[in-house]
Amino acid sequence: MSGDVGLREIKANILRTILARRITLGVFTAVALVVILTSQISYLNPLFYAPLAWFLITFPFQFLISRQNDERTLHWVHATFFIVEIAIITLLIHLMGGSEWIGIMFYLFTVIYANFFLPRLQGYLITVLAVLLYALLVMLEYAGWIPHNSLFAVLGEPYRSLSYTLTTLLAGGIGIYATLAFTVREFSEIYARKNRALARLSKQLLSAQEEERRRLAHQLHDRLGQSLAAVKLHLATLRRRHPEAEVGDVVELLNQAIEETRTLAYSLRPPLLDDLGLIPSLRRLTDMTAEASDLEVHADLRLSGRPPPPIESLLFGAAQEAMANVRAHARAKRLTVTLRRAPAGVVLTVEDDGIGFRPNDPQGLGLQGIRERVEVAGGVMTIRSRPGRGSHVTVEVPDEATADPDR
Repeated sequence: MSGDVGLREIKANILRTILARRITLGVFTAVALVVILTSQISYLNPLFYAPLAWFLITFPFQFLISRQNDERTLHWVHATFFIVEIAIITLLIHLMGGSEWIGIMFYLFTVIYANFFLPRLQGYLITVLAVLLYALLVMLEYAGWIPHNSLFAVLGEPYRSLSYTLTTLLAGGIGIYATLAFTVREFSEIYARKNRALARLSKQLLSAQEEERRRLAHQLHDRLGQSLAAVKLHLATLRRRHPEAEVGDVVELLNQAIEETRTLAYSLRPPLLDDLGLIPSLRRLTDMTAEASDLEVHADLRLSGRPPPPIESLLFGAAQEAMANVRAHARAKRLTVTLRRAPAGVVLTVEDDGIGFRPNDPQGLGLQGIRERVEVAGGVMTIRSRPGRGSHVTVEVPDEATADPDR
């Protein structure tokens, strides 16, 4: 199914560029018609019929491309279109002055499109073919093996000829560069659409992941935790009825299992996040860290409004992982957690005065996982540290109130 979606997307982009090519060639044909009507160029001159012929070949290839159901075949049909296009362009360049005028520019859009949409090998093939055909045409005319056709009947210097100057301005300057601008805009829109689709997919992925974490946390806390507690109560009843029963070790193991279950559920998603939000949950996390270690923990948490639940969970997880690393590895005395709203979103910082490390050293799976989740959310995670100088972990993520809707 994903392959079919990818093929449809590739095909849609190719058909869109063929349509764009058709529009630009129509504009070029109109410009050429204006040139012919306002200059001394013959009405039979290929300046007008060249882009018209180029325009017409887009129709059969549009039909062929729309009927392809295999990506490899689709690319080869598209490459064939470019090859036919280059052959026609070479013929038209020959009829329009060869190397005498601006014929070399006519390959520009074919090469751009080919290297944008085709696989690398086929893109290079089209580029080399364009260069070879133009070079062959020029050398054959130079050697006198084929006749040379002049586009203009110019007496004296070309810059003194109104037809030459007007044609160069309209067809060469306005026509080519307007078409180039239109082409670049089309490519930019394709990238923008892909980025918007990727941003939507990333948000959906983050929301789905967060919902799964919430579900697992609730199951661990409500089901497994309660089941273990019920077993503990039954053991306590058994112990009262049969004091001689040796159940003390079992009760101790159950207490440990219940505590581990609660810790795991809290690590997936603390209940405070759902009930009170990010700041109370972070305050609770810093208090727990201070109670369970010798660290001097400072929390400076200021945030107007609540971010969306997936962003809250992401920031809490980042703080939790960074603080756990400080406790386990930093040998720090002081830990500072700050939370702020920035123009681009929400910024969380975890800073310590420990032994530090080299940021380029391999990182643990926890930090790597947080970094991946941050990037999926459209954010940035940076780590600054030097041996003996502590570490500084910053996470900046957009939220609904600050995110760019076109991301």
